[in-house]
Amino acid sequence: MLKVRTEDAVGKVLAYDTTYVGPDKAAVLLRRGHVITEEDVRRLKDSGVYYVWIEGGEEEPGYVYEWDITPYVAERIIGRNLVYEYAGQGLTRVKTEVPGILRVDAERLTEFNENGKVLVITHNDRRALGKDELAAVIEVVPFKMRREELESLKYSRMLSLEEFKLRKLGAVVTGTEVYEGRKKDAYLPIIRAKCDKYGWTLVYHEFAPDDESRIAKAITNAFDAGAEAVVVTGGMSVDATDRTIPAILSLGAELVAYGIPMKPTTMTAVAYLSGRPIFAISAGGIYYSEWNSMDVVLTRLMAGERLTKRDLASLGVGGLTDIYLRKPHSH
Repeated sequence: MLKVRTEDAVGKVLAYDTTYVGPDKAAVLLRRGHVITEEDVRRLKDSGVYYVWIEGGEEEPGYVYEWDITPYVAERIIGRNLVYEYAGQGLTRVKTEVPGILRVDAERLTEFNENGKVLVITHNDRRALGKDELAAVIEVVPFKMRREELESLKYSRMLSLEEFKLRKLGAVVTGTEVYEGRKKDAYLPIIRAKCDKYGWTLVYHEFAPDDESRIAKAITNAFDAGAEAVVVTGGMSVDATDRTIPAILSLGAELVAYGIPMKPTTMTAVAYLSGRPIFAISAGGIYYSEWNSMDVVLTRLMAGERLTKRDLASLGVGGLTDIYLRKPHSH
């Protein structure tokens, strides 16, 4: 390929992706393989591009270019249930084939990124993702690399996706006002949306008043109907009428935690009844429906993890979520 002045490139084939960056967007301006026109010259110069690489001349032996570098890396670092696609500008996207929990070997990823030229950027370990969601991006900094340098990087299967082991969910929606029809339920549609995203099936649901025995019976009914885990909504504050926690305890369940260090939905509980998870969440999950403890904690329970008090306590690091900061809140 050859480097020429932009105005001398008219009629020539562009050899790489050029970029537009502005306050409105960041995007590819012209794609590799595009034949440059007089109008393109103006657009390129407006974006600060006064020289371009065009096809022609002899390829430099022993070099690999940006469009081949990141797919090469992706092929060597991703594991099960992940796929990749080249997106241009030296960037490859890694996406999920199925819903599940992303696993990231942070130590190996950090060691790999020390190369400083090809960078792997991911979500945190144990992030829950739906099908076809972005799990990571791989980006190369230089335009080209020597082949032996690329081949010598520290490759390992540092990214994979664990499918959910539990997929049958039961739901108990508490609140006398909902049970009596005084207030329209808003939680069940949110739970159904989470099921759709993560590939679960809602096998049972029941509305229960703020009554300890009725809530406990509804939980039992859900398990009897085939649920592998049960989510209970509402009744999680310190009000005298909130009976969700006493109901769970009355079943003889092991309460691992009541309250987790996460915003939103701090008033969340995790319990096990004969090894089966019970997950209880406050009404805050309605206001913060986009992202709450269902996405952070319930997903890990559905992945088959046996969460401990320490596991849940560790959520305080990073527990101040973007959704909580973005939406107005009273405290």
